[in-house]
Amino acid sequence: MAISGRGNKGWKPLQIGIWEYLLCADCEQHLNREYEQPFLKQWTEESPLPKSMPLNGAHSVVFDYSTFKLFHLSILFKSSISSNLTFQEVKLGAHENRIREMLLAKDPGHDWEYPILAFAVLNARHEVEQRIISRPIKARYEGHNVYGQIYGGAMWWVSVSSHRNDMFCRAGLQTTGHMTLVAESWNDIGVMQDASYALNRSKQLKP
Repeated sequence: MAISGRGNKGWKPLQIGIWEYLLCADCEQHLNREYEQPFLKQWTEESPLPKSMPLNGAHSVVFDYSTFKLFHLSILFKSSISSNLTFQEVKLGAHENRIREMLLAKDPGHDWEYPILAFAVLNARHEVEQRIISRPIKARYEGHNVYGQIYGGAMWWVSVSSHRNDMFCRAGLQTTGHMTLVAESWNDIGVMQDASYALNRSKQLKP
């Protein structure tokens, strides 16, 4: 279930994905082959999150740094070029073209460029919540623009800045491919509160 952030309750449950033609067929195939398929294999088959975790518990994984980083940047890039209001908070400006070049060249860039940090998202039963895809949101962290979105059971944050975000570089995805996700309650994530309400509401509406 996706939460668009639209509608008279601030959310809209979606039974299918949001459809919009953004890229040519060759570019779509490039992103799918080079980033989406490797992410699916690594994240769901080779190193999936556990089904449940203690609050503030940590789970460490190792991925292919280049394809894993560029997958998340591809999600951010498509959000930036979309005209759908669901993605209206993502405005990358000059960084949009830089990320486009990185995606085309299969180049993850410098380690300080667009570092990625993630938290595992727990529901009320301390299960890793895999059902939610949230709208992307923008925030500020120590002078940097950061964009966050929930998918795949985690809240992913990407720092978009022309200078180094030391905390993201230390705590996020490393060039070795190592990454540690700390478990966070969905009650502590603003956009997840909308998602929780939508899920409960959808259960009530079922015959």
